[in-house]
Amino acid sequence: MLTPNQEKYLLTIPEDKVAIIKPFDPSVKETARAIIRQIKNEMPNLEVFFGGASALGIAGQNDIDLNLLSTPEDYSKFIPALTELFGKPTKTNPTLIKWEFQRSGFDVELYLTDRNSPALQEQIKTYELLRDNRSLLIEYEQIKLACNCLLFQEYMRKKYEFFNKILAK
Repeated sequence: MLTPNQEKYLLTIPEDKVAIIKPFDPSVKETARAIIRQIKNEMPNLEVFFGGASALGIAGQNDIDLNLLSTPEDYSKFIPALTELFGKPTKTNPTLIKWEFQRSGFDVELYLTDRNSPALQEQIKTYELLRDNRSLLIEYEQIKLACNCLLFQEYMRKKYEFFNKILAK
């Protein structure tokens, strides 16, 4: 069972987009750490959350998902420096600013995010459950591997179903 927000997100995914799942590449973590250092050099007090399969060290899209934790009223303090570092944001709304770029051959999604948003808190909780429970992590990686070459909507549906199941425990 998916939440209304999850169902809403699935509708935004192009119908022909396909999930490509790759073995974990350790250099993705080194690239993420370099980006985090770059951010911290400019904004030392900005908290960074590196999540997703790459942060967990498992098979996935070998992309880098970074959340910069702030509050919407403070976004204006960070946007100029982030724009200087990563270019113009690709998405802007009152609660989230998104940058997309490539670094060392890896796709990067960087979000200036409301640290208090329920969606972010759920994402962090899911990450912690997977990080701290080896059997759940293995089960999650198997789901991801089984989704290779599936339509991206179906891949995300299976991920959401798994996340909702482990969060309900």
